[in-house]
Amino acid sequence: MEYLYDKQFYIDRYDLTTIKECRDMVDVCKQAYIKGKNDPIVNAPNGKGELAKATNWMTNQLLFQIIAERYRHKAETIEKWMLEAKLKQDKYDNTPEPDNVRCPDCGVEMTIGIKNLESFDEPPRMMFLFECPSCKKRRWIYEDGIELVSKPTLCSKCNSEAEVSIIKEGKVKVIWKTSCNKCGFVESHTDDFEKDRIEREKRETVEKHLLESYREIYCSEKAGTEALDYIDALPVAEEVYKEQLKKYDSQAYSNVSNLKKLTIIELEQLLKSLFQKVRYANLVFGQPEIGQHVIVTFTVQDIDPTHRTRTDLYDLRKVIKDELKATNWRLMTDSLSNRLGYVTGKLKGYESEEDFFEIAGKKPEEPKSKIAPEVRSKYEHSNVVQMARLSGEFEGKENMRKRRLKHNPEGFFLEDDGSRTCGICGENRPSKQIWWAPKVLRCADCWRNIKDGTIPPLGNRYDDDCGYIDEHSFSSDLGYGIHPSTVRKFKIQGLLKGRDLKRIDGSMA
Repeated sequence: MEYLYDKQFYIDRYDLTTIKECRDMVDVCKQAYIKGKNDPIVNAPNGKGELAKATNWMTNQLLFQIIAERYRHKAETIEKWMLEAKLKQDKYDNTPEPDNVRCPDCGVEMTIGIKNLESFDEPPRMMFLFECPSCKKRRWIYEDGIELVSKPTLCSKCNSEAEVSIIKEGKVKVIWKTSCNKCGFVESHTDDFEKDRIEREKRETVEKHLLESYREIYCSEKAGTEALDYIDALPVAEEVYKEQLKKYDSQAYSNVSNLKKLTIIELEQLLKSLFQKVRYANLVFGQPEIGQHVIVTFTVQDIDPTHRTRTDLYDLRKVIKDELKATNWRLMTDSLSNRLGYVTGKLKGYESEEDFFEIAGKKPEEPKSKIAPEVRSKYEHSNVVQMARLSGEFEGKENMRKRRLKHNPEGFFLEDDGSRTCGICGENRPSKQIWWAPKVLRCADCWRNIKDGTIPPLGNRYDDDCGYIDEHSFSSDLGYGIHPSTVRKFKIQGLLKGRDLKRIDGSMA
């Protein structure tokens, strides 16, 4: 009897189970998708597309879990199987048979016919089939000399003891007969070895096809390590996501978000307006010092002849500090002086996040991570953790902006760097020219067109209920397919009444 096979046998056995689990999961998700398509909600516009995307996402998540956990325990399980098989093989090959076993009927010493390992016992025991050469009586004897006492076969009808006999015995088929002496019930069953062989060969063919088709997808080293890294990185990703939400929920970030990050041109406009109010003119900036910070000297002329005392200079210093308090610029300490009506000073500009916390007066608390440092370090730069960080940062900033709506209910211009796309005209603009509101981003021109009544407060152009049709949609093959010249004709005839977006210079958007 062979119990121990080569290693590939156990690899195939393990991989086959992995493949079947994965394919079963894919089938379950497919059935859920088919069932979901009949849901009235799914039949709404874009509903089926959203369902398909959600189903694909969920299927991949579940597959990653199966592949990762199967790969995690693969080497250990195969090693365990091989060790158990080796112990069985050693037990089968090396267990000595009992000595001096005699026939209970004629007393003749019996000889061994076959042996078998009772693997259901714990620990497994060997038993040997002895046969009397004289009367042909047979006995099963365990390795310790104890005889196996067979349990009687019971009648399936009255549960009394029944007799079992062979009606027909052949190379490929054996027919067994069970007869009850009490109730007379007779039944038979067949061991069809040929049928079993055919079914086994079919099963082996199917399993071979599964291994050839899916082993690389679900069981390869590459698939296993990728899935395992992904699954093991998820707790880190979740923690990083929560940290980002908490980070932007802090008072420190609220303070920073309210800072106006001014460029030098915007600063100049702000100070010119301020100096005019307090009777100073001709603001001039000197050459900047570019280092860790931007330091720039300014000169302004005192046009009020009553400004002569130190108190006036102190008042000017306070006015400038108060005006710059909500910005990323600060008047440098003791830099302000007045010589013959020329007032000079130095301004320092801050542009890093760390600097913003410093001038806003509060730094965020360092998060206390629940993830071990070595685990965090290992997965810090994985794609899933990076995506979680970006997602948490985006949602955290959105939450911060929503809180800001309490003071700016209509919205506000963004302070971010980079660029955004207007939800109405579709043009890409610097973020500082984007008016933020919860449901739609609008560029400065579109927001001005809404405020002056040129257009109504439209929704996002990509939403089905945006409230308008742009000119391109009339002529597009995916839209109404109307030629642009026909659109212009309809407008002249008054059949179409459009509203033209205008830029600040008066040109059409």
